[in-house]
Amino acid sequence: MMTNDTIDQDAGDTLAAVARLLRHAAVRAWAQAEAEGLRSDLHLLGLGIHTASCQAVAMLPVGADLEGHPPAQDDIAQLLRSAEELTRAIPVLDQTAGISQLVVAICDLVREATP
Repeated sequence: MMTNDTIDQDAGDTLAAVARLLRHAAVRAWAQAEAEGLRSDLHLLGLGIHTASCQAVAMLPVGADLEGHPPAQDDIAQLLRSAEELTRAIPVLDQTAGISQLVVAICDLVREATP
């Protein structure tokens, strides 16, 4: 998917925040997987989260702020729930094509991450 230069500023800012949360969740999943050992299910969860993060980034205009402040929480499931909650503020329009698939992916990840 190509980057979307027509997304409005509010949706872009929200989507960038979603991408940051997802990236942080993937890093946390991989760190926990390393602590657990080679056969941890968290490796695959981290990969799924990273893929969702890439989906979000692909929808952003070039030059979007992906740095921002790191999230306060470190719990993977909570990070994913926070990302899903943020997606609710993004309208489903032609300019945000792909948001529905991203929401579905995040919801699936929340289920996987919740014990």
